[in-house]
Amino acid sequence: MKKIRLRDLPDWPPQPGGAYKSGTRFPTAGEAVVDDVLPLDGTSITFRAQYDDAPHSYHYYASSEKIANQIHNVVAANMGKTVAELGEFEIEAD
Repeated sequence: MKKIRLRDLPDWPPQPGGAYKSGTRFPTAGEAVVDDVLPLDGTSITFRAQYDDAPHSYHYYASSEKIANQIHNVVAANMGKTVAELGEFEIEAD
């Protein structure tokens, strides 16, 4: 199987989303620190990260459930790393 880094996946990294207070600063280069991952939902991976004392949600839609499961496992195993650091991890490509 061919390996690929998360950063080389289409649309990686996902953009931060969620509800915010006025004046909230958004991470622009993957600086947010991952602190939670939600249960996998088909090909949708949702995780949360903190930046500048504010929570941010990230939603990534993988091309297959196999890819989604691998991304979910990488995120879950790497709490405390930044979104940019997650991009360095490899998964098996379809």
